[in-house]
Amino acid sequence: MRLIKYLALFLLTSFFLTTCISSKTAVSPFGSAKEDAGNVKINYNEYRQVIDGFGGSDAWSRIPAYKDTAQKLVKLLFSKTEGMGFTILRNRIPFREGLPGDKQTNNDGFLVRKEDHTYSYTTNSNGTKTYNLDWSNWDLSGTKDLIKQIKALGSSGPEQLVIMSAPWTPPNNRVTQWKEDVTGVGRRADYKMDHSMPDRWGRLKKMYYNDYADLLADYVSNFEANMEHPLSILSIQNEPNWKADWECCYWSGTDLRDFIKTISQRFPMKGIKFGSNGIGIMMPEYENFNINFNEMIKPSMDEPEAEKIISHIALHQYNAPSDASSRAGSMEFPDIINTGKRFWQTEVSGSGTHLPKGTGIHNALFYARMIHWDLTLTQMNAYLYWWLWQNTTTPDFPGALIKIEDDEIIPSHRLYAMGQYSRFIRPGWRRIDSTTSPARGTYSSAYRNPNTNEIAIVIINETISASSCTLDLSDAVFDKLEAWRTSENETLKAVGSKAVSSSKVNVVLAPFSVTTFYGKVK
Repeated sequence: MRLIKYLALFLLTSFFLTTCISSKTAVSPFGSAKEDAGNVKINYNEYRQVIDGFGGSDAWSRIPAYKDTAQKLVKLLFSKTEGMGFTILRNRIPFREGLPGDKQTNNDGFLVRKEDHTYSYTTNSNGTKTYNLDWSNWDLSGTKDLIKQIKALGSSGPEQLVIMSAPWTPPNNRVTQWKEDVTGVGRRADYKMDHSMPDRWGRLKKMYYNDYADLLADYVSNFEANMEHPLSILSIQNEPNWKADWECCYWSGTDLRDFIKTISQRFPMKGIKFGSNGIGIMMPEYENFNINFNEMIKPSMDEPEAEKIISHIALHQYNAPSDASSRAGSMEFPDIINTGKRFWQTEVSGSGTHLPKGTGIHNALFYARMIHWDLTLTQMNAYLYWWLWQNTTTPDFPGALIKIEDDEIIPSHRLYAMGQYSRFIRPGWRRIDSTTSPARGTYSSAYRNPNTNEIAIVIINETISASSCTLDLSDAVFDKLEAWRTSENETLKAVGSKAVSSSKVNVVLAPFSVTTFYGKVK
């Protein structure tokens, strides 16, 4: 019996050591392996959706004061030659209004108030109002500094930096009282306003729809002059369904419809255009994918004046950590796709039952798989994380891609997993039809530049073993492929290249890895 126990221990130890060694040993990306991950069939001329880009938010954040650290951070995030190649920045419109004596005293000071705490504005001849805004606000000045650093990257930075702005709450204080109680919605949403905590929940009174639309118009029309870069997208509200312990506001689907209709009328009165030559309008930035389309989105789609100015539909993905399937919260949304609007995932982070803890490869693979299904199943046009970075001393930082501690940049593996997509799949590229899961624990997707002969195939291997896979391309021939990989001990690393001249190529996927095969076809 003792001999059997020793033998079992020996075999278990041998397996453990073999696994550890194999997972840390460099795996050549071209050739063959013992395990077979099947074929990835790629239909080069079968286009799917356009990819708009990848990015995240800088809300309540500032780049490090130390110049070298700030430059390294921005390069890591936004350089397409030395970093992740992000192109989308989501910033916060700061409307917190705590007054002296309030329970909540945070005051952004962006919307200028008079001595009696009413808002400072002038009335125009057409009946609109122009509000006085203080663009030196802490949050916006931090975003301005970040934009300057991104633009300083020059040709290695984004081809076109896209800025989208979102308010967490409309203005409100105990004097102006633009917000009112939420009633008749349900236990989770109903709320009696406490104007000593003016930014918490509540509902914008309909009598102030014109005023708020005018205020947002002032933000849009003055953004470029004050921030030194144009604003591309205005989101109506961050998470209109989430009653949080910080600034937030409730909007029903019909509220959003009525307010967007108001914007469609008021913005042109202040000289603002919509669409490709003006501002894009985004809604609803719902807190998770478990949204009722008919309740939250359809009312705006059925109202012609609202529908015509909406350019983007966006959701957050906080349902992901509770999803026990391989899809990490992703799901199909045929009704949204049929609207013809751009469809973005604009915030995700956190922890939960099915999301591996920490900042290592297993956490990264969860997010890679989420991106995979968001792009293939959900057919998203863009994917954003929550915070790009966080200044913290905590070992784990689930809300951010990067931790800054004592001017040290500490990236998570999920940053590089995201970079396996964002570095290579540039704005304007198209996803093309391909096998999405050639084998258990393996996920693949393919993309091409419609204006050149560039192609990128991203493959996730969540298994413990190296696996062989065949890339099988129709209607074109591979010319040369480079392999870039993130694994337990590699972070967006160039691991090999090969001249191919064939429609088929055998590749190898390292254990617990994300590999991007980038190159050209002929």
